[in-house]
Amino acid sequence: MRRGRTLFWTIIGSVVAAVAVVIAVIQVNSGTPPKAASSPVPPISASPSSQASESAPVVIPETSSTSSFSYLADLTPSGNLAELVKSGPVKISGSIYPKSISFYCNVGDPTAFPAYRLKQNARRFKATIGLAAKSPPHFQAGVELVGDGRTLRTFSVSALRPKTVDVNVTGVHTLQLECFGSGVSPTAGWAVAVAWGNARVSDGH
Repeated sequence: MRRGRTLFWTIIGSVVAAVAVVIAVIQVNSGTPPKAASSPVPPISASPSSQASESAPVVIPETSSTSSFSYLADLTPSGNLAELVKSGPVKISGSIYPKSISFYCNVGDPTAFPAYRLKQNARRFKATIGLAAKSPPHFQAGVELVGDGRTLRTFSVSALRPKTVDVNVTGVHTLQLECFGSGVSPTAGWAVAVAWGNARVSDGH
C-alpha cells in the first residue's frame, strides 16, 4: 500500500516538473519577459513639426484673370556665361521665393549677364531682388536692367535691404540682367550673389 502511494506521488511530481519545464521553454522562446511587454514605447520626436512651424514664409505672386506671367526660372537665358545662372528657390530677407534665379555679380571676375528674349505682348518685369542668404551685412550690389541695350532701371540692394521692382518692358525684345558687387576681386574670393525672387514677365499691368 505504501509502495502504491509512493509511486502515485512520484508520478504526480514528475508531471508537475514536466509542466514547469514546458512553461519555462515557452517563456524563453517568446524572447521577451512579461514585464518588457508592458514597458512604454519611446515617443516619436516632435522636432520636424516644430521646425515646420518655424520655417520661413513662402511668397507666391498673385494671379490675375486679365494677365498671365512667365517666370525667368522657366526660360533659358542667352548671353556670356548664361550657364552659370541657377534656377530654384531663394531666400531673401527671411522669406522663400520658390520660382527664382540667382547668379554672381561682377567683382572683377568674368560673370554672367543673362539675357532673356521676351514675348511680343510682354508688359511688366517684376521681382524681389536681394543678396543671397547668409551674405555679410555690409555687402551691396548695384543692379541694372537693360532692355535692347538701353538702361531701364538702376538701383542697389544689400543683405538687409532688398528691393521689389515693377518695370515697364513694353516693346522690349531682349531683357538683360546685370549686377556689380562690392565683394573682393578674383584671387581673394568673396563674390556677391544676387537672388532674383520670383522674377517674372507679365503681359498685363
